[in-house]
Amino acid sequence: MKPGIKKMRSLVVLAVAVGIAALLIVLKPAPKKQAPPPASLLVEVMEVKASSPAMVVNSYGTVKPTESLNLVSEVKGKVAEMSPSFQEGGFFKEDERLISIDPRSYELVEAQRRKQLKQLDAELRRLDQEKQNLQVRLNIARSDVELTKAEWERFKALVEREVVAQANVDRAQQQYLASQNRMQEVENQIALIDPRRDQIKAQRELVEVQLREALLDLDRTRIDAPFDGYVLEKNIEKGQFVNIGAFLGRIYRASTLEVEVRIPFKDLSWLGDISSMSVSDNDEQEGTDAKPLVPAKVIFKSGGQTRTWEGRLARVKAQVDEKTRTLPLIVEVLEESSSAEDHASYPLRPGMFVDVELTGMRIDTAYLLPRSALHPGNLVYVASNNELVTRQVEVLRRLNDSVYVGKGLNDGDLVITTPVGTPREGTKLRIRATEEEAKNYHESTKVEEED
Repeated sequence: MKPGIKKMRSLVVLAVAVGIAALLIVLKPAPKKQAPPPASLLVEVMEVKASSPAMVVNSYGTVKPTESLNLVSEVKGKVAEMSPSFQEGGFFKEDERLISIDPRSYELVEAQRRKQLKQLDAELRRLDQEKQNLQVRLNIARSDVELTKAEWERFKALVEREVVAQANVDRAQQQYLASQNRMQEVENQIALIDPRRDQIKAQRELVEVQLREALLDLDRTRIDAPFDGYVLEKNIEKGQFVNIGAFLGRIYRASTLEVEVRIPFKDLSWLGDISSMSVSDNDEQEGTDAKPLVPAKVIFKSGGQTRTWEGRLARVKAQVDEKTRTLPLIVEVLEESSSAEDHASYPLRPGMFVDVELTGMRIDTAYLLPRSALHPGNLVYVASNNELVTRQVEVLRRLNDSVYVGKGLNDGDLVITTPVGTPREGTKLRIRATEEEAKNYHESTKVEEED
């Protein structure tokens, strides 16, 4: 085909296309005028419902023994015996013999004191017998004095009648005076018996004290467990020589442990009046089958697992922490409150870092909102008839990510949870469907299509 003809055909096709396009533009119907839709905000809401929650005060702390003892040697000697339980982490029962120090030297001292007591008792008996003997001699001496006196007086009467010589009177007087002297000597000996007896009795009392001291030292060679518990620290070995005051180890009672937590003053009001609370208050409550004044939970988390023990607020410490300006509280936890499975896998032990939840006062009517729903001035935005309504609420308690409010809301109110840039009363709203609503919508639409 010649190039001229080919070019002509192209121009004809182009002209026809331009004509058709122009015809379509001319024949296009004019668009209808529509009013613009009213302006509205797309928001998310949550329906609130009143509840009566108990206020939980959260804190944390380190577990430590409620009662622990340092074992210290009160006597010196070689460690003769040691319980197999006396190892770090070992469990022992009450009255179990933990440590025995060689008692032989103390047994000898005890035996010596007992012998001394027997000797002093024998000396007292000898004095009693001696006093009895002297009493007999005194009676004889008194009789002799009476006889010699009568003899002397008889000779005096005879001298007056010139029957006997004066020499006989003098001899009778000498015998009388000698008899009196012998009686006086016996009386003096008897008088010295009681002081000697008192002296021996004082010596005996001293030896009794020494015997009690020896028995006490002997008892101190045996260190028995005062309660069921665990060994925290061991500092001696069998055969080791220890002096008085030597540190042997440390133990603690197994039944109870405690956690010291520090509570800000803004949260103390939720725990009620705890200013004068003590352990006895809780004990009195439990004795009447009532719950502790302030129950608590001690929570240990590790490896994605959680173990919980029941506890109670036991007491309030006397001094505020100067660094944190918080009040230290002591939470007592009963180790037996955990289940057997928990105890086997995570036994509660001193040194564990735990979370603590204290259950305080209960609020009669409260609404739980996210912190983002509360605005300056304690304002909350509510969707009512697809319009924005401003409500001022009573803030009861602020938490990290949420807030409890009271007056100002009613059950069923739709509280706006999304940020609102320039809130105006009466602003039109479009409520974003929740995931559940969207799912129900898609399912209903699918059913309609199938029908």
